[in-house]
Amino acid sequence: MFKIEQQYLYINFITLSTRATIEQLLQALTDKSAAIIELAGETDRAILVTPEERPIIERCFTDHDMDAAEALRDFPYFATICNSSVDLHSELQLQNDRPLVIRADHSDTIIGYVPLHKLLTHSMKEQQRWSAYFWALAETVTEAVTVVDRSGEVICWNPVAEDIYHLPKADILGRRIGEHFEKETLMVLKILDEGRLIRNSYHRPRSDTHVLINASPVRDADGTIIGGIAAEQDITQLVKLNEELTSAHTYAHQHRTANTELFSLVKGKGPAIFRVMQWARKVAAADTPVLLIGESGVGKEQLAQIIHNSSPRAEQAFLSVNCGIVPMGLLESELFGFQGGAFTGSEAGQAGKLELAKDGTLFMNEIDRLSLELQAKLYHYLSQQTIVRSGGNKPIALRTRIIAASTQDLAAKVEKGTFRADLYYALNVVSIAIPPLRERIEDIPAMIQMYLKQFSLQYQKPLPSLSPEVLLAFSNYSWPGNILELRNVLERCIILCDDDIITLDHLPPILQAKQPSLVLQQLSDPGLVAAAAGGSENRQRTAVVTEADEQALIHEALAKTAGNKSAAAKLLGVSRGTLYNKMKEFGLE
Repeated sequence: MFKIEQQYLYINFITLSTRATIEQLLQALTDKSAAIIELAGETDRAILVTPEERPIIERCFTDHDMDAAEALRDFPYFATICNSSVDLHSELQLQNDRPLVIRADHSDTIIGYVPLHKLLTHSMKEQQRWSAYFWALAETVTEAVTVVDRSGEVICWNPVAEDIYHLPKADILGRRIGEHFEKETLMVLKILDEGRLIRNSYHRPRSDTHVLINASPVRDADGTIIGGIAAEQDITQLVKLNEELTSAHTYAHQHRTANTELFSLVKGKGPAIFRVMQWARKVAAADTPVLLIGESGVGKEQLAQIIHNSSPRAEQAFLSVNCGIVPMGLLESELFGFQGGAFTGSEAGQAGKLELAKDGTLFMNEIDRLSLELQAKLYHYLSQQTIVRSGGNKPIALRTRIIAASTQDLAAKVEKGTFRADLYYALNVVSIAIPPLRERIEDIPAMIQMYLKQFSLQYQKPLPSLSPEVLLAFSNYSWPGNILELRNVLERCIILCDDDIITLDHLPPILQAKQPSLVLQQLSDPGLVAAAAGGSENRQRTAVVTEADEQALIHEALAKTAGNKSAAAKLLGVSRGTLYNKMKEFGLE
């Protein structure tokens, strides 16, 4: 909005009544003041005569007793009246080239007038000011900004656009954008014809460029489209990474192990993981969706891969998508594909992962991150077994199995309204809760051996053993990152270890702090009744009175230390000789 400022407003004027005479008009002009005569019944115009125009009035009207308003009615002295806060760029309609008469916003009082050359000066300054704002914004944002006029001529091409398309500003400004791109692939030209907004839409302006685009038509005060503006976020590297991951999954599928018992790949014999494996074996033979629930790093994708490889679909593709890392605007195309045509630059379009995994399995991690709109589309697929590509209208029949995973309580999200109930119940035919690693400590030794063999082979190093202190540290750590954290720690150890044994020095600091922490129970040997330290406190050990309790403690210590008797003895707080004697006594050797 334009507020008439003091430097533009001429306030030296006299207001005359509607019945004023030529004589009274000339008298007002003699005082070097302009004269304004308000007209009865008219609110949008008045008669305005400036001091410079006094000689003309004297020569043209010799009868000074004439009614001034009536005498001047056929002369070009009428001026437009507007309020002081009028938007000069969109609301004002000048009737002629006379100065503009200004009226106070909330009253009928005339407060001055503004010559047109002053308005022109102001408009030029405003245009320069807004142009400075616009160019500063265009060169500050991290998206490629393109602006075209109604004919498709480029009037803005910011530095990010230069980088993405390797096209200097000097080569494209002032030229038709169709000279550098295929017209059918240009979204900004599409909105000139359709006049609709585009938000977070996947776009491929060139074969080697992938972007998320936001585009809007530019309209004048009458609502007529005069151009278009597009802001594009470059996601080419993300798309390439996703394609590489997809290729890796396909390669892994084609070259998977010939192990006849695939479930043996999930290391662990504890009751918690045993129950998970029982359920997984049963659902592998079915075609229903499966919902895997568990903390990050517990092995949800590994279990999904095993279920697929053990199912009748094993010879078909296994693909995965992480709904939490793919941008929302790209995720719809990633899942459902897109139809060929003006928006894609490809006549055939591109299949989404649901279609690429046809007759196979699609693993959808972090499914709780799907938008409600995409949840509805996914539920439609599960209920109808058909999809429609983005931008298309032809149903495509599929039999892709969905294995979904989440770290969240989806039932609670349904109650809050952030997850669709129909999709939840469609996915929750069979749900499997995978326990965190801290609840299956007994499985850690088997995992350690598996990963040590894997990374020793990968890095071409001898297979090392773990010192008792390291085993204790592993047993006492809560593993918030679960299997993924364990895997990464062991990879670190293999990289750093140059000998045949992994010591505390090879562990991350947080794990070094967990060693040693001796159990508070003790064996009932009469010679071992001394108190032992536990954590930062000195606490008296409690006596174990039965042989069954002693045997249970020994079994637990050996399980936690993968059968390493030295580590088990340290865990129990006894000498290795005492442990050997007890094992011999109970026939545990």
